[in-house]
Amino acid sequence: MRGRRKKLDFWGNFLRLVLGLSLILSAVSGIFRPVLTSDVIKSVGEKSWVVQDLNGKLRFLQKTLQGIVDGKVSNCRYGNSVWAIKKDGLLLNSRCTLYKSATEEVSIWGWPLQTAGLLTTGFSCRSFNILSGRVTEWPDGQVGYVIRKANTSWVHQKWDASVVQLDANTWIIEYQRSSILDNSRLYSAAIQFMKHRISRMAKG
Repeated sequence: MRGRRKKLDFWGNFLRLVLGLSLILSAVSGIFRPVLTSDVIKSVGEKSWVVQDLNGKLRFLQKTLQGIVDGKVSNCRYGNSVWAIKKDGLLLNSRCTLYKSATEEVSIWGWPLQTAGLLTTGFSCRSFNILSGRVTEWPDGQVGYVIRKANTSWVHQKWDASVVQLDANTWIIEYQRSSILDNSRLYSAAIQFMKHRISRMAKG
């Protein structure tokens, strides 16, 4: 009788654990839901091609994004104080974050002079659209190179690294999602936690 009750307690605790984890994962997936996609940003960048000067493009991008997202969209008109000089991967550039949330970020970056360096990614992909200028890329250390002109797009997958050279006055709009949206990592952690709890319940 005692063994049967212990078995019922085990399965009761197990079902509560599964239900609790399912609710948590559903809540996380619902809360951290992006508004934008790389295709949306690509389309917005391509439409800005009708505007010739950089300030005009930035104004167009700001107004377009304001009509899509609920959060704050920065005024990135060149010369504004929200621009910051970065040297990511030894690639000197000036960057302005146009829009940022817990799940995604849209930024504009480039440099008025010719610059070169390493363009890298980490846990999440990065997608780019060239607003003006030209980018020469040597993907993954290859000898051959690719020339990307204005109004073209490309994507860097996770853990990619390429040497790039930006012509003078090359400006790029970039879209990147947070690595928190990588559900495979989230579910993997949940499974490990479940295994640990089941092991403890079985021993108890």
